[in-house]
Amino acid sequence: MGKNKKIIIGTSVAAVLLIIAVVVFALFFGSEQKKVKKSEETTTVQTETTTEDPHAGKVQSKLTGEYISPSKANKRPVALMYNNIINAIPHSGLYNADICYEAPVEGGITRIMGIFENYDSIKKMGSVRSCRIYYCSFANEWDAVYSHFGQSKYALEYLNSGKIDTVSSLTGEQYFFRTSDRVAPHNCFTSGANLKKAIKNLKYRATYKKNYKSHFEFADENTKIDLADGKTAKRVELGYLINKPYYIYNKKDGQYYRYQYGDKHIDDQNNKQLHCSNIIIQFVNATLYPDNKSLNMTLTGTGNGWYITNGKAEKITWQKQNQRSGQTKYLDKNGKEIKLNTGKTWICMVQKEYSDNVKILAKKK
Repeated sequence: MGKNKKIIIGTSVAAVLLIIAVVVFALFFGSEQKKVKKSEETTTVQTETTTEDPHAGKVQSKLTGEYISPSKANKRPVALMYNNIINAIPHSGLYNADICYEAPVEGGITRIMGIFENYDSIKKMGSVRSCRIYYCSFANEWDAVYSHFGQSKYALEYLNSGKIDTVSSLTGEQYFFRTSDRVAPHNCFTSGANLKKAIKNLKYRATYKKNYKSHFEFADENTKIDLADGKTAKRVELGYLINKPYYIYNKKDGQYYRYQYGDKHIDDQNNKQLHCSNIIIQFVNATLYPDNKSLNMTLTGTGNGWYITNGKAEKITWQKQNQRSGQTKYLDKNGKEIKLNTGKTWICMVQKEYSDNVKILAKKK
């Protein structure tokens, strides 16, 4: 074989081998790339499917709609009567209440009942004042243990009926204490520890009854109820004659900040102003008992009111079947139960004859 021919054959073989090597490398490298890409895709999918639920292991509070531990959410709340005349303020511990009821009593003054879910660590709560019979109805709507000091004579029979669990002067004054910073009867206080001890000693049920259903339906925490067709509500005046309370809306945090007696409504345990996400105004009929002083409030049947949240207000109706038990239903213009924004709620009873005193204003001043 000639020398040139050998060179040509050798070159051809080398070229073929090079082509084969290139093809093999391309096939191998491409396969590895596909494996890497598939691995990355699998990792991405796994990452997406294993994102942690921020509410894992939690449930919604029956009082605020906020997510809390199941043990706290199932803990039976307490309802505490607060004195609300000017000699009894500042209040202590009321900032911690999740639901507040305000209603008139005799002489045009109001009393406030705070409903507490997490109260164990509150060192001072009050000043505590006496019961009025319709506050028993409010406490029962939340399956709460009702605490007060003293009572109207028209409430005594019901308080002794066994139909409501109470912590009061009737069950033992050892659960309350007096302070020296104000005169009696405005200096009676209790604490979370005292209330917890009383519930244990009196052998009251510590959790919600089995058939209890949450009073309100709440919006998801990532959404806001927007009463789009509602009336602008930057300032809300309740029309009560003595303390003249009102709320100012803060758009930044979506809260209504409370004022009364011409000043901010402050809790002396943390020096913070009371505020809430929702306000419900309920117009009710009220008459006087035979003493011509004590109010008897009708809470059954139907009536009108306002629901105020997120800077807007809409007219609502309310209905309830039983005076002392069951829950009041608050309905929108379509007859559906209203949905609340998460957070604290104030429910304010206003006598029908004073309904014109309620002012819902588009300006803060």
